[in-house]
Amino acid sequence: MKTNRHNVNFGNAPAPVGGRSRGAIPPAGRRSRGAFTMIEIAIAIGVIGFALVAIIGILPVGLNVQRDTHEDLIIGQDGPFFLEAMRTGGSTLGPGTSTSLDFLTNYVDSINVGGVVYSNLPNGQTILGLLGKPRTSTTAIIRGLTGAATEQSGSNTLTAFRYRMDVDIEPFLTASPASLDQTNESATLYGILYELRLKFSWPVRPNGAVGPGRQSYRTLLSGQIQQSTNIGPPLWFFQPNTYTNL
Repeated sequence: MKTNRHNVNFGNAPAPVGGRSRGAIPPAGRRSRGAFTMIEIAIAIGVIGFALVAIIGILPVGLNVQRDTHEDLIIGQDGPFFLEAMRTGGSTLGPGTSTSLDFLTNYVDSINVGGVVYSNLPNGQTILGLLGKPRTSTTAIIRGLTGAATEQSGSNTLTAFRYRMDVDIEPFLTASPASLDQTNESATLYGILYELRLKFSWPVRPNGAVGPGRQSYRTLLSGQIQQSTNIGPPLWFFQPNTYTNL
């Protein structure tokens, strides 16, 4: 006996045609996967590595620029300070000596005056007096006055930034070209008008060698230079209000 088979639909659901019914689970071998391939991972690692190499290569250059800028800033502030301190040095001579510059003892390591080296300087008066000797080769080794907070007041002396300051004080002998009596004018200026030049070299390394940094300051100082008669090394100070040659 032959039996006829018919597809029977229950409800309104359409019968599947040529495929699996809605909601059926796909076979395990045909399931899609959203992962990176080894080639994609290798390319990503290469891009990251290239970026890191570029950053690491630029980092030392940036650090050197920051260090050089910081050192230039220190010299730019310390130079005018020493110019002004030596210009008004007369206030440190005689009775009632001011102690406002005694903090310099924490920063000035040594002063070489004509081949004689002075260290362990007791006060600011001695420092200015040694720097003020005219027509003499004077060199001072100084730690930055305006450096980092960790280098202030004599702390962290081993790694603190140091520079060398060469002091040159010469009588100003040039008379005006328009002067009718240049000889007498030069003689009058001699002893009451000086040219002060400060040459800074940095950094001073632990072995005493000096780096490539260079900066110079110069100014004219009017007044006489007087030598202190106090006991100790000879000290010289500008007296900006004294013009005995006039």
